[in-house]
Amino acid sequence: MSAQRRPTRAAARFLPAPSSINWPWFALALAFCAYWLFVSSLERIDANEILAGFFVPNLSSNQMATITFSPWVTMLVELFHPRVLRHFIPLFVGWWLAKQAAISLMQVLYNCPDRRTAAEFLRRQRRNRASRSEVPYIVTPQNLAEDREKVIMLGVGGPVWVQVPNGHAAVTERNARFLRVIPPGVHELGRFEYIQNVIDLQPQERTAADVVMLTKEGIPLNVDLGLTFRIDPGNTPASPNRPYPYNEEAVRRAAYAGGVGAGGKVSSWVEGPLGKARGELSKFVSTHALDELVAAESPRDAQYLLVNNVTTEVWKKLQEEHIKPLRLRVSRLTPPPEVSRQYTDYWLATRRKEDLLARANGTANLLEEIETARAAAEIAMVQAIVDGIRHAQQEAGSNLSGYLLALRLMEALRNMVQFSSASLESLGGETDHLIEEIESVDYKLADMQDQLKLPQPTFKPSSPD
Repeated sequence: MSAQRRPTRAAARFLPAPSSINWPWFALALAFCAYWLFVSSLERIDANEILAGFFVPNLSSNQMATITFSPWVTMLVELFHPRVLRHFIPLFVGWWLAKQAAISLMQVLYNCPDRRTAAEFLRRQRRNRASRSEVPYIVTPQNLAEDREKVIMLGVGGPVWVQVPNGHAAVTERNARFLRVIPPGVHELGRFEYIQNVIDLQPQERTAADVVMLTKEGIPLNVDLGLTFRIDPGNTPASPNRPYPYNEEAVRRAAYAGGVGAGGKVSSWVEGPLGKARGELSKFVSTHALDELVAAESPRDAQYLLVNNVTTEVWKKLQEEHIKPLRLRVSRLTPPPEVSRQYTDYWLATRRKEDLLARANGTANLLEEIETARAAAEIAMVQAIVDGIRHAQQEAGSNLSGYLLALRLMEALRNMVQFSSASLESLGGETDHLIEEIESVDYKLADMQDQLKLPQPTFKPSSPD
């Protein structure tokens, strides 16, 4: 059986675990005890004489020398004698002055509002642990900057308890270097662990109204733009406890994606995706003419082509930055009022020209039918005259007067000529008027095309015969 016995379970509960020993404080306690014994031996105090003089004051010196007390009692008297304890005054005074100097240094270095806050911050840094009884600070993207100004542990770093709300994730630093990504929940920040940013994992929506784009010809167009996106969830599926999964690399990049814009305004990662969508839309509009975007033969197809191309490019760029786009909305491109008015006039003139051409084509067909009917009537009339003369000759025989036949023939020819002239004059006048209107509309369309820089139409009306 081994000579060294193991402690019982009851005694083992009171023994500190090897891993729980604070070795710096243990070494300091040993040094303090050694110093105490050293100054006690340096003073050479006779505890037996002091105790004998206190308890039996009437004895002589020789008699006091014969009296001895317990070694434990004499050791306590020698250790706590005023001549020994006076050697601790410089230690305690120096420790107190060092503590006050450290508190003053903390107050100056970390801009603490008062000495009490600086002393609490120093105590936390010395212990390297936050109290489990304290209420954790709830950090959100909205109140993080304000809490940094109010709470020194959030402005400089832990130890401190923090709570990250559900649907968010925090990025921490130490010595201005990335340390870790904190998921939703209650967490303890280590010594000088600093919350750099809090990222919202929920879907974000950003819109921009009346954004001005320039076409290939330099014509400004107004458009409304909207984008819905979120942090890349990675390969982690959503669960009831974690409804918004995330990719740690995506959260880290989003935390450092902000910048300082004009006027000292600080922008966050949520402003970047919409800016990329605006850039891609502006790039697409600048490479196309106004006719291809607004006055195309099928505006619906042109709008679909625009949105499809811009969406493809935006999706590609955002996925490279670990951002998952959800939806892109692009309104109709709206030109300036004067350009819209010119396009409206051009459309109305085009429609009028088509109507006039239709009427001219209808009149030409009618004229052709009338000419055909007139030729048939002339043939029928001549045939009737010939038949009448032949019939008269058969009835009268050789007694028919030639003069009378000539008069009948001249009268039939006169009626036929008058009918044909009246028909041609009425139809010819209306046709000439339609041709004149078509030519005037064609001139107006040519002027509008020059103003709008539209391609010239290939169709030219031909005047009816």
